[in-house]
Amino acid sequence: MTRRPLPDRPWVDIAIDFLGPMPSSEYILVVIDYYSRYMKLEIMSKITAEETIKRLGRIFRIWGPPRTITLDNAKQFVSCEFDSYCKLKGINLNHTSPYWPQANGEVERQNRSLLKRMKIANALNNDWKAELNHYLELYNNTPHTVTGKAPSELLQSRRLRTKLPCIDDLETIPPSTDFRDHTLRFNCRELNR
Repeated sequence: MTRRPLPDRPWVDIAIDFLGPMPSSEYILVVIDYYSRYMKLEIMSKITAEETIKRLGRIFRIWGPPRTITLDNAKQFVSCEFDSYCKLKGINLNHTSPYWPQANGEVERQNRSLLKRMKIANALNNDWKAELNHYLELYNNTPHTVTGKAPSELLQSRRLRTKLPCIDDLETIPPSTDFRDHTLRFNCRELNR
């Protein structure tokens, strides 16, 4: 049992897992990039192989298919349909050993964090889906303790704008138009004389 080396760039090796069922009978497809630790969530009412392929297809349209996917042996992941889809996309599947969730540790750690967040939302009588979206935004835009950079920054090679001001915002603030407006009014008056 040896650890796989960290990929050398984003979206080469991802991990996927299902979390649930939730009290609403829905499941969450958790997708994590091993390099950047960027996380994507898909809330699903059906967790068939066909629906899983559709949801992954949406994600892959944005980021492209990874080289490998690490996953457990859930029935939708070991189906012929899922296997054929991955072969068509050129994706190698790394199935973890049964009863050894540590083999897919990154996604299992995130599942624990997601469950904590949902418990907090439930205790405060908040909408758990809205709380998960809020958590996901914070998680993907906060520097990670291991990498020192935000997952979204490592995945996209740029920092995303958030509500917190940063130096990059100073360069993109539109210049004041007061001076231009004053000059334009002055020039118009001069032309009308």
